[in-house]
Amino acid sequence: MGTDPTAETPGGPFGSRLWQISGLFLLGLVLLAGVTIAVQRPGGDDQGAPAAPGPTASASTSAAPDGGTGECPEPAVSEDLPRTAPDARWELTRTVALPVSETAGPARVDGDVARCYAHSPTGALIAAAQISARYVVAEDWARVVKEQTYGAGQQPLLEQRTAYEKTAEPVAPVPGELGQVAGFQFVTYTPQTAVLQLVNRFGDSGVMQATTITLRWHKGDWQMELPDVAPPQRTVDDLTGYVPWGGV
Repeated sequence: MGTDPTAETPGGPFGSRLWQISGLFLLGLVLLAGVTIAVQRPGGDDQGAPAAPGPTASASTSAAPDGGTGECPEPAVSEDLPRTAPDARWELTRTVALPVSETAGPARVDGDVARCYAHSPTGALIAAAQISARYVVAEDWARVVKEQTYGAGQQPLLEQRTAYEKTAEPVAPVPGELGQVAGFQFVTYTPQTAVLQLVNRFGDSGVMQATTITLRWHKGDWQMELPDVAPPQRTVDDLTGYVPWGGV
């Protein structure tokens, strides 16, 4: 059985070198492997658990870009929530396997910025996987943050990590240090806002953590929210209730 969806992990990957660099009290903290992951599982109370994808979480058919630059292609896409693993090839980006779809994006890769995602649930899902990894591990992470995120946590992250890197030695991820995508679940979806959960599996331990990611459709592409406080993490025993999906 999976764990209680409200069981939050107060610890997380705080011991990671990349945690210290990135100030990952923000959304990307779920991606990083930790030295120790503390787990608390309050029993019995499942109130407030995110809704599993259902018929009410359907997408609108009005999916035309709103004010995009015209640089992104407009592929024919399905507006249905993915109930099975979307077709994708998985490409390594600094040791993290990230999904690429011929129909859902990213259709453009410019340096460390992968963009042009389909205006669809699958496009939002792939954008969530790509952006949440790239803004942590990319060499040009600041550009990813500036162009592909929004929210109250954006500026603090830019300021704190920039200040840190002025004196700190560059640190690159090593194999096995970062979590890999293992599954997903949509919470809600509209053509303007997507809320979903990504599950990441960590290293040889196989520990899995889930976090909630919010994206908005803005100027013809998906952007990921960076809140000013970290969203709750929770450890899951298995992928019950999630769609298994991953490249590792």
